[in-house]
Amino acid sequence: KISQTVDELQQLEKQQTNVANRDYVRFIRLLKEKQANSQKQAAQLINLGLRQGQRIWAKYLSEGLEALIEVRSQPYVGKLSFTQISHLRQFLYDDQAHSLADVQAYLAGSHGVNYTIGGVSAVCKRLKIKKKTGRPVHICQMPDAVETYKKNLPT
Repeated sequence: KISQTVDELQQLEKQQTNVANRDYVRFIRLLKEKQANSQKQAAQLINLGLRQGQRIWAKYLSEGLEALIEVRSQPYVGKLSFTQISHLRQFLYDDQAHSLADVQAYLAGSHGVNYTIGGVSAVCKRLKIKKKTGRPVHICQMPDAVETYKKNLPT
């Protein structure tokens, strides 16, 4: 029932960068080479459970090898682009936001990105923005004051 040759399966196994996909191809190859007489033996040879081996085999029969090694969903990168983040930082630097609700309204109004208050809080945490008042730095702090202070500390 396996249509691919052993050489094709070995080549495909070597090409896989994802460990799970490599194991799936190896599972099929072991069955094709008859190194394993059953799904249970093939699964044990690559340290998988019987049920997982059965799932791999069922998916191979129903959808083919391409479905086994397809690229999974991409990781979530967020709703804001880099330019939108820089505009948000400038908005906060100009001290126009005094609360998370102000940031939420700015994002919805100017960028069309809707966040909940909790989502705005998570964005602020990820971007290292002080979320209580929505500002990136202390309002009285001079831009070079921190560096000057650090240089003048006695060691």
